[in-house]
Amino acid sequence: MKKPRAARADAKAMNRTVSLTDGQWDAIGRWSVERGMSRAQWMRECALTVDLAAKTAAARPLVLDAGEQRRIARTIGDLTVDLGSSGNGASGTVADGLRTLLAARLRIMVGEGRREAAVELLRTVLGGERAAIVAAAFIPEPQMTGGTAAEAPKARPDDRSGRNPPPQNDLFGD
Repeated sequence: MKKPRAARADAKAMNRTVSLTDGQWDAIGRWSVERGMSRAQWMRECALTVDLAAKTAAARPLVLDAGEQRRIARTIGDLTVDLGSSGNGASGTVADGLRTLLAARLRIMVGEGRREAAVELLRTVLGGERAAIVAAAFIPEPQMTGGTAAEAPKARPDDRSGRNPPPQNDLFGD
């Protein structure tokens, strides 16, 4: 008795080509050995049992929609305004906050008798020319009245007497 033509076609093995990297080929070999199958059997089993109709979570789009673009542009604009503070005493900007923190820390260091360490720190971070500008604005040389520098009055961190010039607008460079 002869098998129907369709059954004979299914029984006939045909070679197909698949392109894989060496790493992929090695991985398929490990997985097939773990299951007691040849590479060809394992690949055939995987290919025929995968449900292509299964719903998967939608991937997040790689492009920004118009609303996201506007939100990001507004945020960057707000940050730009904050960083470009006019230095006129307006509070709440990033640059003003940084100036305030710098001034407070430098006054504390001077108050602890560490003026030279503060100036050296400024030189390391800002370079010589800018360090001199910042030092002049925030930690001026002690006034000598016949005594030594060690006898000069020390600045208090909360000193708001206005003896120091206002912060420089270009302290952090252009």
